[in-house]
Amino acid sequence: MRVVPAEPNDLPAVRDAYADARAIQEQQGAILWPEFTDDSIRAEIADGRVMRVMDGEALVGVFTVAYQDDAIWGELERGHHIYLHRIARAANYPGRGLIAAVLAWARAHCHALGRAGMRMDTWAANDALVAFYERQGFHVVSKRRIGIEPRLPPHYHNGEFTLLEAAVVD
Repeated sequence: MRVVPAEPNDLPAVRDAYADARAIQEQQGAILWPEFTDDSIRAEIADGRVMRVMDGEALVGVFTVAYQDDAIWGELERGHHIYLHRIARAANYPGRGLIAAVLAWARAHCHALGRAGMRMDTWAANDALVAFYERQGFHVVSKRRIGIEPRLPPHYHNGEFTLLEAAVVD
């Protein structure tokens, strides 16, 4: 598998991956991601923040990357990490190897940029996902309640989140 930047014509596949993620969240009784607007997805693609995970010619997943995250990490933001958000698999892909591919790309990207490691967040109530990421080498840095934060989508407002971090090791 390889990770490459999304292109404008990937919008339908990105939207479908997010819809599938929402369906899984709903099945699990979890908090749902909102429907991200086409304009917001297009803007992230134009900024080079939406990445697609490819298996041959098939898009099997998407995620976004950020290089600073003051809105979520607050005083813990130090500018030394990359931030992984909205990892979602394509609707017809069973998911095998997707996270490994994302994390391998992120580690290599950290090395290329001289960043200390990777960070991500998830709802604090999602113990199974937190445990999964701990098995992938992440550790819990903190839990943080976020009020109304205009820099963030509404699904973050008044929520409690677990902040996770993994160092890049040589």
